[in-house]
Amino acid sequence: MFNRRLMIFIALLALTLGTLWWHWQSPEGESLQAGQGGISAARFTQDLNGSWDQFSSLRQAWTTESERAQGKNNQSFLTAGRPLTLPSSARFTVVSKRFRVPGEWSSRTMLLTFNGVQGHANVYLNGIASGQKVGEFEGSGGADGLEVPAKAFRYGEDNILVVELSGSTEQRTTLFGAAWPASGQITGEIRLEAVVETTLMPPQVNVSWDEATAQVTVKTSLLHHDFSQEGPWTVYGVLSDGSAGVAEQSLTVQTQANSDSQPVTLTFTVPEAQRWTIQAPFLYQLHLTVTNSRGDIDDLSLPIGLRTITFTSGKWVLNGQVIPIKGEALTPQEEYQLRHAGQLESWLTSEQKKGITLIYFIGQLPDELWLQAADRVGIGLWAELPVELIPSNRLPQPDTFQKIIAEKMLHPSLWAWTLGKGLDADALSQAYFLQSAKEVQPDLAFALKINANGLTGLSPEQSLYIQGNKIQGAWGQVTAEIPTSASARWVKEPIAAETWALLMTFLAWMNIRSVTWRYKEIGQKPPRRRLRRAWLWDGLCVMAREGMLAGLITSGIFRIPIHFSSWFAHLWPGIELIQAQSPWQIWAMLGVMLMLVRLFLVGVAAPNLPDAPHALALVYWLERRYRWAVFIAIGWALFPWGVPSYLPMLGYICLVCLFLPIRVRDIHRLGGRYRLFLWVPGIIVTVLLVWVCFHLADWIYLWHMAKRLSL
Repeated sequence: MFNRRLMIFIALLALTLGTLWWHWQSPEGESLQAGQGGISAARFTQDLNGSWDQFSSLRQAWTTESERAQGKNNQSFLTAGRPLTLPSSARFTVVSKRFRVPGEWSSRTMLLTFNGVQGHANVYLNGIASGQKVGEFEGSGGADGLEVPAKAFRYGEDNILVVELSGSTEQRTTLFGAAWPASGQITGEIRLEAVVETTLMPPQVNVSWDEATAQVTVKTSLLHHDFSQEGPWTVYGVLSDGSAGVAEQSLTVQTQANSDSQPVTLTFTVPEAQRWTIQAPFLYQLHLTVTNSRGDIDDLSLPIGLRTITFTSGKWVLNGQVIPIKGEALTPQEEYQLRHAGQLESWLTSEQKKGITLIYFIGQLPDELWLQAADRVGIGLWAELPVELIPSNRLPQPDTFQKIIAEKMLHPSLWAWTLGKGLDADALSQAYFLQSAKEVQPDLAFALKINANGLTGLSPEQSLYIQGNKIQGAWGQVTAEIPTSASARWVKEPIAAETWALLMTFLAWMNIRSVTWRYKEIGQKPPRRRLRRAWLWDGLCVMAREGMLAGLITSGIFRIPIHFSSWFAHLWPGIELIQAQSPWQIWAMLGVMLMLVRLFLVGVAAPNLPDAPHALALVYWLERRYRWAVFIAIGWALFPWGVPSYLPMLGYICLVCLFLPIRVRDIHRLGGRYRLFLWVPGIIVTVLLVWVCFHLADWIYLWHMAKRLSL
């Protein structure tokens, strides 16, 4: 079996794989503008947004950046990396950035903050060894911070920051999720702050009302970054209407032993408070300061809006008034385009003039830039937790999202949350919804169902059924734009299919015209001219059939709907990555691979058959039972005329099974055993069964969904 021809096909496979790798394309992303949460005047801040370099591995990133830091800029195109502007919608594996830190920062602790990270991040500073790893975290779209010792930086020279991203938890736990591609996104701000020993954490704000008087409760905490705590600390807060302070409070916090974090609660009473409404979105300014006897100071300043929102009798009630909801949903792609262009506030204003009262964010959390713009314009936002199409046994714990929820709920424009989409209706899912609803209070909580019979554990008014491109209730409706295309599609597939059908028709005719030969002629040496001619057409038919199968598989890959519904974000980045490649290269690679599988299948059996025939000749002899494949090729060519895309592959499988007894009889008549031909298919089927078992929860989920949809 292992002869020159087999080596040729192995070389062809290596060539096609190499060509595919060489021309491998990642979906193009767009640079994004991003907003910042609380602003401090006491912290030294360096913006790390902007130009980064993208690499395929940690080693490549560190080697290249180290050389550049030494003034060596003559890297080859294989090691130089590619420029990438962060934040961005592009997915990547490793990025690096060189920056300098002023010497006066050396006496402070450094806080490195990443916003909008989607994926598991490993962060390295000035090296990629374990001792130079400054931290790791699982990003779900919120703000994630790392504390970096000041001694880890180089002052007066370049520092090299390297970030490695792998697939997120949501990517791995979703329906048929996987760890591939090992990449992620950073869609928010990146900054480095030099802070004093004790800093203020981002606060949580709660508002209660007694007629026109508002009582604003601000909960924050003091975070101590060192072992020596220079207390006591004085915490001062002031609430301003933009021209003067309307309420203030000061308190003293004493030192607590073995405590790195101390909670602080401030309460402000605001008589005749101005409410945040969609007609008049008034914003107060909250300023918090902490000082100690040494003169160390840290502060935070942020706008807040005072409002109440409730869900009463199926209606949304803002500040005691029912508001009819006319909403528009934004897909991640639309959101990226708007944020790239920097048109957020103007776009929100134009939507508001059309009567839109709410913007629904599909598949991701709104960035601070969106929340701040919506606060100013006076329009509501509806956010989602990253929980969609997840089997019940892989659902996250609701408290996982506490930090993200607290960050976003500072904004009066955030009205509602979707806790999960397309989940099962079992007890685990219902318990998840009930617990998650408590996490997002006092804002509104909803669940989205993909069938009317699903149960969520929430009230019927909060369990919304996705109806085409909209969700609706007595409160109004939110509409999403219908996807323009179900998948990437193979644009020139009709031409390829028609050409291949003509080729296979011609080969089938030439095969029929050639001489009929028998098994005993396989070993004829030298073969006669008529036999060599018959073998030529048989061999071409084999390769054409495998090419047809490769074409059908390629067609199926490019027909997988990665955006099958307006209400579901892109769930399978691996499929999107494959669909970004050239279908011609994928077709060629699959064709050679299938031909190799065929050769191995027959080559394993050939030595144990009578007269130990040559494997390639045995392939030719067996091919006479596959002449019907020409009809499958014709079916592929008829896709544009309404033939269902699944029909040719289904027909091929049925015909293989139908002709199986005839092939078994042929082998038995020779005195051989057909089970020898089942070793390679058996291995493939075993691998598939292992994969099916590994995803058993996914299949059970699909079974439950299919049953409810059929009711």
